[in-house]
Amino acid sequence: MSDMGFEKIDRQSVSGRVFSSLRQEIINGAFPGGSRLPSAAQLGEQFGVSVASVKSALQKLAALGLIEIKNGQGSFVLDFNPNRYLEQLSDFFLTDSDITQITEFRLFLEMAAVKLAISRGTEENFSRMEELLRRMDQAALANDMELHGKLDYEFHLEISRATGNNVFVLVYEVTRKMFRQHTTILNEKFFKKAIVQKEGDDVHWRLYRAIREKDLKTCRACYVEMLYFREEPPVDPD
Repeated sequence: MSDMGFEKIDRQSVSGRVFSSLRQEIINGAFPGGSRLPSAAQLGEQFGVSVASVKSALQKLAALGLIEIKNGQGSFVLDFNPNRYLEQLSDFFLTDSDITQITEFRLFLEMAAVKLAISRGTEENFSRMEELLRRMDQAALANDMELHGKLDYEFHLEISRATGNNVFVLVYEVTRKMFRQHTTILNEKFFKKAIVQKEGDDVHWRLYRAIREKDLKTCRACYVEMLYFREEPPVDPD
């Protein structure tokens, strides 16, 4: 049995924490494809939790396509497929740790995109952004947060298109489901979107104007306002 030295887990969200710990070990390559995980009893002993909690975590890992559970044989790690993993990740509620890491990733990714969009964005890109922002205002006024979230994603996707770099677009499209869920969680748990009273109230309008005015400092302030509500944002390496 692989001795991973798992830290014992407290009783709060036991199954979810076991799931997160095992998932991270698999992603990091601690268990290569084809290897068998320790038994549920052995994992329960290592984590200091019940076998039932371990089995629940294993079922979630199997649903994500990270492992295969074979009756009478054990749980086997499948070859890790990042695209399949990201597509399926949003089928599960993201943990606080996931939210923090995605938030940090988005800040740095989107600021890199903004820097390029400032110098490469076309009038076609900007026209599309304005159209999306007007539709976001209308969705907010109608209290249609599902549509607002979809348009929110499309607005940031358009910024990635304005970079003129297809890799930014690819990354945003591959992470579509995860980013959409991340936005929904932030809206529901942190800033509880206020109804937009008039065009221009939404922080996205300020971000749009800052891009057009080539104001990188204000762009970052807008992203911090959108993404960070209970913690300090990371220091910009630039």
